[in-house]
Amino acid sequence: MIAPTPAPSTAHATSLRAVWPAILGLSIVFLTEMLDNSVLNVALPTITRELGATASDLQWITTAYSLLFGGLMLVFGTIADRYGRRRIMLIGLTLFAVASLAVILVRTPGELTAVRAVIGIAAAMTAPGSMALSFRLFDDDTLRVRATALISTVGLTGLAIGPTVGGLILAVWPWQALLVINVPIAILAACCIRFGIRADHPAELHRAPLDLIGAARASGDARQRWSVGG
Repeated sequence: MIAPTPAPSTAHATSLRAVWPAILGLSIVFLTEMLDNSVLNVALPTITRELGATASDLQWITTAYSLLFGGLMLVFGTIADRYGRRRIMLIGLTLFAVASLAVILVRTPGELTAVRAVIGIAAAMTAPGSMALSFRLFDDDTLRVRATALISTVGLTGLAIGPTVGGLILAVWPWQALLVINVPIAILAACCIRFGIRADHPAELHRAPLDLIGAARASGDARQRWSVGG
């Protein structure tokens, strides 16, 4: 009988500085996830004028991202446990960049809602690894706490600065730039994670059958609580 291959040691770094590309990439991912919740709000009057959007259209445009992002995080967390957090995050970042670039083709409110929905799905794919992947970088619990605290602080800043950043961009470029700017950001984050964090090891993956129904049900409950609270 062949013994199972042990997971590789996570004893790599002895300081945050030693793995700064990985920390930068994960911080960018979390920041962008939070920033995209509100960055488009400042452009709603312009979107209304250029796309002929109604009040109902604007509601869908503003909530499509947050509903799918919040509703699918647990589902993609389950998938990432089975197929790899790093792998799912890199796929999510690729989809995030492609969907954000697609905004230049948008001509109707429905098309913009669809773009925002796909971006929300992509963000949900990246969410499970935003914190979890930082644990691969260290053995020391103190460094793990410091890394997750830094990533959290940078990410949560996005909730506060979203409208400000959106306003500054809108003052210089068309409203589409609010989403197109995600493309270089996602590419930078993907490069940092691709080369800064080791690949998923088979011994770390969960081989139990996927309980997507249970995960979807839990995600629905979480989305309902978020909607009520928000």
